[in-house]
Amino acid sequence: MYSLKDKVVVVTGSGRGIGRAIAVRLAKEGSLVVVNAKKRADEMNETIKIIKENGGEAIGILADVSTREGCETLAKATIDRYRVADILINNAGLGLFSPFLNVDDKLLDKHISTDFKSVVYCSQSLAKEMRDGGAIVNIASVAGVSPAYGLSIYGAMKAAVIALTKYLALELAPKIRVNAIAPGFVKTKLGESMFQVLGMSEKEFGEKFTLMGKILHPEEVAEFTAAILKIESLTGQVFVLDSGESLKGGIK
Repeated sequence: MYSLKDKVVVVTGSGRGIGRAIAVRLAKEGSLVVVNAKKRADEMNETIKIIKENGGEAIGILADVSTREGCETLAKATIDRYRVADILINNAGLGLFSPFLNVDDKLLDKHISTDFKSVVYCSQSLAKEMRDGGAIVNIASVAGVSPAYGLSIYGAMKAAVIALTKYLALELAPKIRVNAIAPGFVKTKLGESMFQVLGMSEKEFGEKFTLMGKILHPEEVAEFTAAILKIESLTGQVFVLDSGESLKGGIK
């Protein structure tokens, strides 16, 4: 069983939501966490505060991981502080609702950069620094597995992340394991914005679109992340964690 204690973990987009939950969870396992946000220092510092209040260790790095320069900055800061890197959680992402025929270049470029290029850039930058036994977990989305109305570009980029996960697992083995998690709608600002678009409450959404009658909480994704990191023989896999959303048929 792979121990997370004293492992250096970089979590992109961990100022809030799923990223924060993962950072806090892995810190509880004894990992040394690098918290990242694009520009909201207050949110990043709040994540660090939560980790330290629970007896963990963390540092914060402001960097725009949708750019190669941002990912290189994140990697350099990690190595400057800890000398090594062990685990990368590619969590940073952006989900914007838009019917396909209304998609403009600005929305398209944002999704490509934030949802896909960030995974490429950070994986390249950090994989070069990882010692043997490293791991990458990509946070994809059930939208990359099962289509949802209004999320065509977001879903396409998450599908690309799922494909990339398998390629990285192939090319980086045996030094680095690479897996992905494809969550359904999660109780975050992104998830709540979708409820508003659909004009329904979280409870109504859960009852209509999931088998379990409820959406996910960030802590559930974090718990699953910790679990798959501990299994050393696991690589190249994509795990759907969606409260039965994809089996029920998704948002049409």
